[in-house]
Amino acid sequence: MTEQKSLDTLAVERTLLAAERTYSAWVRTGLACVGGGLAIARALVFEDVSNKIAAEVIGALLVILGAGMFVFALTDYRRAFVRLAQEGLSRRSMTVMIMITMLLLIISALVFWIITI
Repeated sequence: MTEQKSLDTLAVERTLLAAERTYSAWVRTGLACVGGGLAIARALVFEDVSNKIAAEVIGALLVILGAGMFVFALTDYRRAFVRLAQEGLSRRSMTVMIMITMLLLIISALVFWIITI
């Protein structure tokens, strides 16, 4: 009986680590979108006004897409965490993920503000 409980605990820990890796992958993709949006909007120099406006719109959309990925990453992680919470996991990991996501959303909003001014 004790060995089965130990195996169940290990399975829960592996599942939680897999959910954290998935969260990390979504955050990486979101950061790439935010960085790409900033690069397109600010680093590319166009002489034509319509091209400059198009670059700023595309950059802003990429930043919004990246912010959306941060929110999706958190909701996906939360879904897995809630399923595993019944096994007695610590609430600390969810709090950390929420704090990371909020920080990323604030940074995305600042980048969006930089692009639009």
